[in-house]
Amino acid sequence: MAGRILTAAQMRWADRQAMAAGISGEALMAAAGKVVAHAAAERISGAQRVWIAAGPGNNGGDGLAAARLLHAEGIPVHVSLLGAVERLSGEARANADRALAAGVRIESVADEAALDRARKQAAWADLIVDALFGTGLSRALAGEAAALVALINDSGRPVLAVDVASGIGSDDGAVAGEAVRARWTLPIAACKWGQWLGRGRECSGVILEPADIGIPADVLDQAMSAVPGLAGEARLIGNGLIRRAFPPRPRAAHKKDFGHLWVLGGSRGYTGAPRMAAMGAFAVGTGLVSIACPEEVYPVIAAACLEAMVHPHDTAPWAQADAVVAGPGWGPDAGGRLAPVLAAGMPLVLDADALNALARDEGLASGLRDRQAPVVMTPHPGEAARLLGSSSAAVQANRLAAALQLAERFACWVVLKGADSLVVSPERRAWLCPFGTPRLAVAGTGDVLAGMIGGLIAQGGARQMPLEVAVPAAVGLHALAGESGGWYRAGQLPDRVFSLIERGVF
Repeated sequence: MAGRILTAAQMRWADRQAMAAGISGEALMAAAGKVVAHAAAERISGAQRVWIAAGPGNNGGDGLAAARLLHAEGIPVHVSLLGAVERLSGEARANADRALAAGVRIESVADEAALDRARKQAAWADLIVDALFGTGLSRALAGEAAALVALINDSGRPVLAVDVASGIGSDDGAVAGEAVRARWTLPIAACKWGQWLGRGRECSGVILEPADIGIPADVLDQAMSAVPGLAGEARLIGNGLIRRAFPPRPRAAHKKDFGHLWVLGGSRGYTGAPRMAAMGAFAVGTGLVSIACPEEVYPVIAAACLEAMVHPHDTAPWAQADAVVAGPGWGPDAGGRLAPVLAAGMPLVLDADALNALARDEGLASGLRDRQAPVVMTPHPGEAARLLGSSSAAVQANRLAAALQLAERFACWVVLKGADSLVVSPERRAWLCPFGTPRLAVAGTGDVLAGMIGGLIAQGGARQMPLEVAVPAAVGLHALAGESGGWYRAGQLPDRVFSLIERGVF
């Protein structure tokens, strides 16, 4: 999956611009009804039955348009409408009238008796389509709306949500009260932030490819700059972006064409971390990788790393690097080692103990903010919370806001790790990773990711690869490698990364 992520206001702007350019509201709703009907039909077989819960706005109109098309295909369909047909307006009313004329059964839900009948329709159905609110919800559900959502969830039937599962805040994924728990969500025209953030992610189920309803791509792009959003331009990391990071190599290429990454890390008890980072860098094709580690663990790390060059930190010529990864396994003495790294002029990836040192020392944080060369920090939620003086729970409650706050506070790139990892640039551009698996929640996988990011950045100068490609591509490829299966230790992950690159499986 790839594409844009919009706020509700940006989507409304795009709708208006499309209509101003001559695409009628009727055409937009007809197209939406067609894609909803197709998505519903794909998820049933034969004459299985569909129940559509429709709301009083455009989301309900999309459901009503879909109902007529499903009925025309001979699929048994019933619509429970929140409110009365007579109170609908615009294209929603027109589609209700067309559906009724075609013989679709529509029943208004306005009292307890109607709710009881809707409950029977939910039990009758093989698939439920949630077309209640979409992006049009601005308050907590109450009354018949909350009751309809509750009976949808209690039915045990699979649910296809149209655009945004009802009850979810379309911009933040917040749920105040009841929200539909969908098995699938079909975004209309573009993904919405609420599908990916907060509780919205768990309520959205499998998020399908956004449905094209005829709004031009340039209008959707313009919406992100014309209407202030949560971030600036916001996109999902897709296979096309990852491919850009791995163009064909010239036949006469040699190792120095692909950068020299230094990994600064390791300490007593944490000798594996810098090696994991080094192997992540090799997996993405970095030409040279060196490790600088404390003298006391040098023999252990040197013996374990046949591919990487290993040096004691105090004598390591790391200042010659094309990029540096600092922090994996550095331990509590990271602060003293980090200051000269921040003062150096090469691109820098800060991970693990380097981030903890920043959180403890305002002088280091100030040095980071004053840096001219690019910096990427890769915190997990706990590290992000320490950097923000917050809590992991607060970070997880609004991951995008936390990532943007970090990027602004430290004037750097941020990779906020976790389910649906986020990448944010200092200019407030955002990328969300739709790939991944809970199997990545094992020690060492973050070190591999830091090495992958650093490795692609180290290659960037010779290959003219901008950070806008290198950073999100590394995050996306790391998540895809996790999904690929056949591994259980972080040390196996770099091989999965390379296998995907070699086979072009992205």
